[in-house]
Amino acid sequence: MRINAMQSSPAFKSVYVTTSTKNNGDYVEKEVIQPFREDFLPAIQEKEECKDFNKVKKGTDFYVLGAGKGSRFALLSETQGDETNKISFAKPLVNGKNFHMLDVAMAMSVPFADEKGIQRKNAEVARGSFAEIYDNALKLREKGLPQNNVVVCCGDNMFHTDKPFELDYFVKNIIEDPTKQMGLIGVERDPEEVVNKFGCLKVVPTEKDDIMLLDGFVEKPKTLEIAKKFETPNGTCVANTGMFVIKAEAMEWLMDEIEKDPMFIAKDEAEPYDFAAACTKVQEQYGADKCDVKLVQTWEDAGDPAALYRTILEYQKGNFLTNFAEEDKNIIQYSMNKNFDGKTLLASQNALDIYGSAEEYTQKQIAAPTVTVTNVEGVDVVV
Repeated sequence: MRINAMQSSPAFKSVYVTTSTKNNGDYVEKEVIQPFREDFLPAIQEKEECKDFNKVKKGTDFYVLGAGKGSRFALLSETQGDETNKISFAKPLVNGKNFHMLDVAMAMSVPFADEKGIQRKNAEVARGSFAEIYDNALKLREKGLPQNNVVVCCGDNMFHTDKPFELDYFVKNIIEDPTKQMGLIGVERDPEEVVNKFGCLKVVPTEKDDIMLLDGFVEKPKTLEIAKKFETPNGTCVANTGMFVIKAEAMEWLMDEIEKDPMFIAKDEAEPYDFAAACTKVQEQYGADKCDVKLVQTWEDAGDPAALYRTILEYQKGNFLTNFAEEDKNIIQYSMNKNFDGKTLLASQNALDIYGSAEEYTQKQIAAPTVTVTNVEGVDVVV
């Protein structure tokens, strides 16, 4: 049953970074989120483009998902203790700051941040990627308030576009277009690459090369045969990057359906709130014409050591840093070139704080019993 709005303004209109007890949310708050608030956020907010979002941000919640367990980093993080996880693999900058993968996702969210800035939402129990979003939506519903537009960005997904805030503008356009209910970000990949790895989007071309209509969704196809069913005319698949916007009307509909069936967007009993399932249901309800996909050229899911290595090489070129203020972008790029030799990835936070170069650190610590060298696609990972 839909609850009619009793007030004119939503209770939530901000940016949230989701953390969890599993990934040491207090540590992430102290070492990642708070430094971002102090060091990067003010300079990004001063960028002229941020003013373009003043209207849409008032009814929009932006969630940066940083609450994963970091299982793909497990072999490395286990050697470093409980405080190391997938979003805490920092690179030291020349002025003493640390830079994290999560900083890039938070930089994308800044145009949607109001006077409350960036807030942390900590999950005690894992219930799925849409859980904290559902919790906020439920609070609005219980208070008789209208739903908000919801934007979601995975914290270890890196995007590079030619224009600052280009993906944010795509989200803004979806929010302001009354004919649309959802927008996703996709990237072309060979069918072999998406099998058991990425969600796959069935798309319909439009007159714009970078915009397609969403006509279906499968979460990580199990076989190449299934993936090929989602091929575009040029023989590629469109992988889901984990960034999307769901409009307020579609969120209201989702909440109606979850009220009827608590497992409506469940992955399984352990994860009753899953964002891939939510997107699938919205697409099925509203159809292809109301669901857009924007294609990006440069994207990295930096949630494993080899991918983080490739990501750092992109940082060296200045990619993934478009939304940062130019001075910060230059500092980050300089640091990546100065402190990363292109071969050895230093995974330990303590190591990053003390080494002079990768070779020097390896020589100093080679006799230490806790040091392990792991080969990852030709990259020596020192922990």
